[in-house]
Amino acid sequence: MYKTTTTYVVDPKTRLDKIMPNGLPINAFIDKGRCAIGGTYSEIKNKKRCTFIVVPNISIEHSKQRSHPEIDIVYGDISPKQVKEMFLSKKQGHKIMTTPEGMLKIMNVAEELNITKEVYDNWFLLLDEAHTFISEAYRKDILRPFQYFWSFKAKSIISATPFEFSDPIFRTLDHHKIIFNAPLGTVTLVHAKSVEGTLDYLLKNLDKYPGNLHIFYNSITQIVAAIRRAGLTLKQFKIFCADDKESKNMDKLGDLITNFVAEPTDECYSKVNFYTCKYFEGWDLNDLNATMVFVSDINKPQTCLGVRSKGKQSFGRLRSGEIPEDEPYQLIHITNARNLNHIKPLSQFNKDFYDEGRLTINYWNAKVALRAKHNRAVTETTEIIKFADINIDTKLATLNPLKLDQQINEAANNEIYNHIDFIKKDWEDGYFEVEVLEADHKVETKTAMKRKSKSQQLEDDYSTLKQFKIKQETTMIFTFGQTPEQEISHKNPTAYKAFRLLDEATMVNLNYNVKKVETAIILKENTMVELKLTRLLNQQFRPGLRYSNADIKSKLQSIYDQLNIRISNGKIKVAKATDLKEEGWFDTDKCKLKVAEGEYENGNLIIRANFNILMAA
Repeated sequence: MYKTTTTYVVDPKTRLDKIMPNGLPINAFIDKGRCAIGGTYSEIKNKKRCTFIVVPNISIEHSKQRSHPEIDIVYGDISPKQVKEMFLSKKQGHKIMTTPEGMLKIMNVAEELNITKEVYDNWFLLLDEAHTFISEAYRKDILRPFQYFWSFKAKSIISATPFEFSDPIFRTLDHHKIIFNAPLGTVTLVHAKSVEGTLDYLLKNLDKYPGNLHIFYNSITQIVAAIRRAGLTLKQFKIFCADDKESKNMDKLGDLITNFVAEPTDECYSKVNFYTCKYFEGWDLNDLNATMVFVSDINKPQTCLGVRSKGKQSFGRLRSGEIPEDEPYQLIHITNARNLNHIKPLSQFNKDFYDEGRLTINYWNAKVALRAKHNRAVTETTEIIKFADINIDTKLATLNPLKLDQQINEAANNEIYNHIDFIKKDWEDGYFEVEVLEADHKVETKTAMKRKSKSQQLEDDYSTLKQFKIKQETTMIFTFGQTPEQEISHKNPTAYKAFRLLDEATMVNLNYNVKKVETAIILKENTMVELKLTRLLNQQFRPGLRYSNADIKSKLQSIYDQLNIRISNGKIKVAKATDLKEEGWFDTDKCKLKVAEGEYENGNLIIRANFNILMAA
């Protein structure tokens, strides 16, 4: 329970300055419900107070400063001297935006200027995109602002995708929650047999999308692989990722580094744009008719990010709806799942991690005491600092609830990938409608296709058609343009006909041998046309009448051509007059037909029909 709770029920298009006309409340935990609702904008425009606005990264700072040149920004390259000049400028309603790491620089300068108390008493500290303090645990100083947060008389936390901090001190804040009376949009949740194969399918059908694609996939290695598999040209794509100090990301890009872009800006986009987690939040995307794609894969743990947090944030980059009729073309989440029907609640994660944390800290502190007793040095380990702070002098560990929350968040986010239903619910809890589609697309490399035998290809395509038909009866299929059935009917007509005419037992018995299967198809097709054949034979030949051999051959050939009756080599059967008797259709006797005075030709007298006339009728 929070100190107080205030709930606002509004239309999704409502801006925050309409919901909170007096500005953002102080000493508050603000769940703003959706991205692009105007939270940061509202505070920047509030000239009644001076504010430190902490945001996750430099890109957000530059983006906001382009729109609001009056604000100052602090990050790694900004010197203490520049920060000092910011303070001394004494602007009315001064706004200083900083990265979490930059907060240390700001407070050190305040101490140097002997204005620390003034800052704590008179400045408002706003932690924007507050969930990132928990979700970006890999950043060494991400938690730095909390070193000062509780000392500010006026402070607040705001996020569209908040994390429920486990430390009870957060319950001393007032809780403000915005909920919506209509969905924020519809997410197409694609349950993929192969995430890579489904992404390939999407990238090979770019012409089906009227606007650009923005793909949020937290793996540079997988992004590069997808680009190469799809055969995208350099003009077709851009890659937005962190330019890390060790240049590991740049090395992974290889020759595709030419398409690396340090920061997304309007008019810089290509048909396909890839983003790693640095760009999942905090910046504005203005792009008409855009398709937003979030990709996760249980086989790539770093991509299994929280749907209600990172997924919702990535789709929230698009500033749609601000222009009439400007809506995303489609919101797509491509993922797989473990098919496990259980999920651990957050409360259980809290208990488990707190129990583990206390045990580990007790063990660590006992080890420190023992080593100190024998004057032996203690070296820190990466394990203990994951959820504890280490005293520089004593080396004793103290549980840090925020660090523990970082571990809890990672485990809880991963848990939703146990089942597609849990992923669906996470989107729904984020105010989205969801349609679940199935996708059986596979990764088909050119090398693999060349190596594949004709019989293996036949078996694969037959199996694909079988699975497609089964799923078509019970689920919706993710597809555009041609269905798998239509694709196979064009690229492998033998597999398509075999699926329609031959059962699986027959195919196994034939060992998927293409020639044997084609022969079986011909025989099956000939059997299926038997009913039509009897009707035509009954029309063309009547018992008690004589027909010349030439006439018989002509009539039969017309029937064979019309019904596409073929022999085992695939060619249309050539008619003979003797077919009437040899095929068992009629009893006949040879005879002579008078052509002219003294001239006769060979023929046959039809005695009786041997097929079922009732069936033919």
